[in-house]
Amino acid sequence: MLKRSLFFLVVFALLATGGYFGWGRLQGMVEVEPPQLVTVTRGLFVHEILDRGSIDSARNTDIRCELESASAGRPTIIFVIEEGTLVEEGDLLIELESSLLRENIQTQETSVLAAESSLVQAQASLETSKIQLEEYLSGVFEQERRAIQNRLFSAEEQVRTLENDLAHYKRLEERGHITQAQVETALIELARAINTKEMEQLNLRVLENYTRERRVTQLRAAIAADVAQLRSAERLLGIRETRLRQLMAQEEKTRIHAPRAGQVVYFMPRWGTEDNLIREGLQVVERQVLLQLPDPTQMQVRALVNEANVRLVRPGQRATIRLEAFPNQVFDGVVRAVNDFPEPSSFMGGTMSREYLTTVTVLNPPEGIRVGLTAEVRIVVNEIPDVLLLPMQAVFQHGGRMYAITFNDGQWGKIEVQTGHANDREVVILEGLNEGDEVVLGAWAHRDRVDLPRVEQETRREEGMDAETFQEMMRQELERQQQERNGADGTPRRQGGPGGGSGGSGGSSGGGSPQT
Repeated sequence: MLKRSLFFLVVFALLATGGYFGWGRLQGMVEVEPPQLVTVTRGLFVHEILDRGSIDSARNTDIRCELESASAGRPTIIFVIEEGTLVEEGDLLIELESSLLRENIQTQETSVLAAESSLVQAQASLETSKIQLEEYLSGVFEQERRAIQNRLFSAEEQVRTLENDLAHYKRLEERGHITQAQVETALIELARAINTKEMEQLNLRVLENYTRERRVTQLRAAIAADVAQLRSAERLLGIRETRLRQLMAQEEKTRIHAPRAGQVVYFMPRWGTEDNLIREGLQVVERQVLLQLPDPTQMQVRALVNEANVRLVRPGQRATIRLEAFPNQVFDGVVRAVNDFPEPSSFMGGTMSREYLTTVTVLNPPEGIRVGLTAEVRIVVNEIPDVLLLPMQAVFQHGGRMYAITFNDGQWGKIEVQTGHANDREVVILEGLNEGDEVVLGAWAHRDRVDLPRVEQETRREEGMDAETFQEMMRQELERQQQERNGADGTPRRQGGPGGGSGGSGGSSGGGSPQT
């Protein structure tokens, strides 16, 4: 039993020893396999900011709902042309439901008829008042005046007759033919006649001086009131007729036609959802944009630039544009505008990302370009000539310092370097390397082959991180360090060293500056 156990122990030891030496030999074979090397070159560093956006037109013809909410409510779309359709001027784009509008037109037509009737009545009343005034001045007044004059003439004649009778009675009394009582009776009759004459004279003065003026004033006031009523009726009729014409014009606007030739694009609010997309059965409101007819000769890219890079972007900077719909073509562009205020914040990756809308004009839009295409924009914010360059994958950060890895005659080594500006492809080398030096490409993947200072926090962060993530993190850190060297205003300062490199101002795509 003991011999059997010893036998197994010896066999296990031999297997372990063989495995150890075999693994060491295999590892040695892997280590001697040369990595891919890259040479430090001198050339032009193009500082670009890479962003994505979508194609838009600088000249859009908005197709709106022009129906008034007061007359048409919230009309429903009963027909809409298919998106992307090429239309000519006058083609039907949208038809809106119009039953409520037709009811309002019928009601307004009745209202117009009532206003016309009121106008006719006002006109007749005015004519009647004018006739009454003319009738009074030329007829009734003269009749009344002459009637009073006739009565006055009779009263005056009666007075003269009674005066003669009284004189005759007095002579008879003197002769004793009549009594005193008879003379007194004649005297009373004369006084009564005189009173009647004076009353008629007073009636004539009242008629000419007061009654006539009062009656003329009343009739003229009635004419003035009728004139005002007529104007009111005319204005009311005009208002109701105008409203009827407006409603009839509104009914025509239920069928929306293309104002010019173009390609139909459904309007989508910037922060809208599929529920906001125009479709049949959707209720719309007054002045709501329904469709757009973009001008294909004036296209632009609307891109969002991160706040870390927005200070570098200015109108007039040139740019290159790639479209997913035209994969093998590059188009020229120029920055037209950068918004002063950020877009509404969005919570992404656990941090608040602030981005600024930047408009880039497409200088040579291709035939077939359309609104909504995805675009990649590279904005050239600066160009630095005669600097040392390495691919971004040839350096890595460790413990707040930048390193490159060398491989000479099977020996691995590290070189601490000082870096300048970087973009998503290249980094400027300020110190530590010279033109023509060779370093390992993909340095981060080979960092465990060289002795590096132990940094616990750095080690924990690098564990499990893929190369692409590490490269992006490193590029952002390089940009942050360069901005600190340049100062708060981003003004570049030339720096030199053993490598003869020089730096300049600029930024990089990606925008963030995380600490490592």
